[in-house]
Amino acid sequence: MKNRSTMYIIEFLVFVLCVLGVIGTCVIRVDPFLHYHKPLTDAYFYSLDNQRSQNNGILKQFEYNALITGTSMTENFKTSEFDEIFGVNSIKIPYFGASYKEINDSLVRALDHNPDLDTIVRGLDMNQFMEDKDSMRFELDEYPSYLYDKNYLNDVRYVFNRNVIFDRVWPMMNSKDHEGFSPGITSFDAYSNWMDACTFGLNIVIENTFGSSGFEFQGEGAPNHITESQQTKVMENVHQNITSLANMHPDVTFYYFFTPYSIVWWQQLVEDGSIYRQVEAERLVIEEILKCPNIKLYSFNNIPRITTDLNNYRDTAHYGEWINSLMLKWMHDGKYLLTQENYENYLTQELTFYTSYDYNSILSQEDYENDYWVAVLWRRETADVEPFLFSGEMLEQGELCSADIVYDQYDGTAGIECHGFIGRSSEENTPLADYMMNYEYVGCKVHIEDLTDYAYLVFYGRKNAGNGQPSVFLYGQEMDPIGYTAGYKDLDDEWHQYAIDVSQLNGEADVIFNGGYTDSTGSADSSYTFSNIVLY
Repeated sequence: MKNRSTMYIIEFLVFVLCVLGVIGTCVIRVDPFLHYHKPLTDAYFYSLDNQRSQNNGILKQFEYNALITGTSMTENFKTSEFDEIFGVNSIKIPYFGASYKEINDSLVRALDHNPDLDTIVRGLDMNQFMEDKDSMRFELDEYPSYLYDKNYLNDVRYVFNRNVIFDRVWPMMNSKDHEGFSPGITSFDAYSNWMDACTFGLNIVIENTFGSSGFEFQGEGAPNHITESQQTKVMENVHQNITSLANMHPDVTFYYFFTPYSIVWWQQLVEDGSIYRQVEAERLVIEEILKCPNIKLYSFNNIPRITTDLNNYRDTAHYGEWINSLMLKWMHDGKYLLTQENYENYLTQELTFYTSYDYNSILSQEDYENDYWVAVLWRRETADVEPFLFSGEMLEQGELCSADIVYDQYDGTAGIECHGFIGRSSEENTPLADYMMNYEYVGCKVHIEDLTDYAYLVFYGRKNAGNGQPSVFLYGQEMDPIGYTAGYKDLDDEWHQYAIDVSQLNGEADVIFNGGYTDSTGSADSSYTFSNIVLY
């Protein structure tokens, strides 16, 4: 009896070890956090969506000679733009809410691992100048330090992690059997980009900052200057987490920039008098960084078109992706570079501007209906390409379905008048964009010869009757459709402006303007008109 019990225990232990072996093998094979090997993008789809668990794997497993890093202020950078502008092959490893130390530590690992890394773009958050040099944001969640060290024994926290197994590995393995599955990995353009989840402009910034109390400037507070202990903190932070790395790697070029916060952030500094302390700390940071010849330090704080226009911001600090794009171009071109010759004048201008600004004038700003309109305005000013208007003749040459070309519509331009609805079942599983391309739409399909030089498609639309509803999609080569569908309940009989980011599309493309309700429950008397269609 005793021997039989012993055998049962042994068999059970063998079974458990076999199960653990299979689980561990699956985790190591799939490796969703890229801890052991390069992503198997021919077999699985890797969702990049956990910065502190995946960034270290990214910097170890990818081939690159440039990178972008920083806090959430760098999450909207696009490596495709970085690569094109600087002529590099880059990755993006942002750390939401990170301290200077955490970001510097990641750069140390990247440079230790990759001898080819020679170009680094990093945002320096201005509200962290006076942080302790060893500050870390452990409170964000349980920090996965076991993914950063070389101790493979503590990898059991990864290999046998319940969330990794059931939320990552199993879905990744199981999705291979789904119809239409396509392996791959999240692009660095899309990685951590939060644009789709945010609203920009005066109303949202004031609401998020001041709530129901609203905004009213209280006047400048008593000056609050930097103390000796704060100066020491600034110097320690800069030496340990900024300049020491540059001095250790003189062959690497570091493009550092102060993250440009909004006028509302500066207003709060002026009201409590701490703007003097802030600028004094900034002076210390600048003076120390300028001692490093391989650091190019930029500031965009003295560009009112950025900081004072709240259409660029979702809150007091976070700007839209068009600002990231502009900063990349300006850094490459050497614009707004701080030097020994100009930094004193820069600091004087900065302090003078923000202490004398008419903060109550903020409330008179126009809050653009479409958040991307400010991006279009920037592009009209900075891009070397003329806007392209969809003329009536061009629309006439498109493929019409239950639609007519009409003239003298919004701003006197030609348009597409759509009638009826799409005969698509309300239970149809085919994505709307695919259905419109392969089966039916109510409107017009237009072929565009070359989208390479354009970044935005802007159009106006109006519901004339019934269930008219705009759905516009662009179909490029070898990529998923991109586009926009307005919510039916948000529509009225007024003209509204819409914009779609088409910067990721190159070469030929088709665009379908559908004004019919998206399934067969719509009214046959529905009517919707598109007009003033322009590529920027």
